[in-house]
Amino acid sequence: MLVMRYISEPFVEELLETPYLGIAIQATLLEWGKVIELAEELVDWLEKRGVEPAGPLFYRYWIIGNEKEAYHLEVGIPVERPIAGDEQILSSMIPGGSYVTAVHQGHPDHLAKSLNELEIWAKKEELELDKRWEGEIEIWNGRFESYLTNPDTEPDPNKWEIRISYLLLRDDAA
Repeated sequence: MLVMRYISEPFVEELLETPYLGIAIQATLLEWGKVIELAEELVDWLEKRGVEPAGPLFYRYWIIGNEKEAYHLEVGIPVERPIAGDEQILSSMIPGGSYVTAVHQGHPDHLAKSLNELEIWAKKEELELDKRWEGEIEIWNGRFESYLTNPDTEPDPNKWEIRISYLLLRDDAA
């Protein structure tokens, strides 16, 4: 039996704190078109102000949802320096620190398998992901999907690359 592999070999990397501009949204998988529209709005906002992205568009997940429960996320783009947003555009920071990272290769519809594999790998390596619980709600402090492939230059989603990164829990006692 042929097993499709969509994920690169995971690794741990140190990332610096990075400013970004973003738009917050809550949406279920069935409402995902709204999230994609926000990505286009954010790119347009930056272009109108002459702001060059300092990295690829990403989704920052705070709460993971599904078809019925809403995801709580931000659509974001890194920028060189902090820039003021407006009533819709937020100015924030990607946390610096150690991240467990891998690259998903292929259609975003298969991304869930890669996300799961990365979590399993981190657990096997005894790496603790930076998240907390508020009652039954799991809240992530650094869970990112960065779209390395530009859909304008590569319209076939089967050829896309998406970097997935989870912030590792810091040992502040060290």
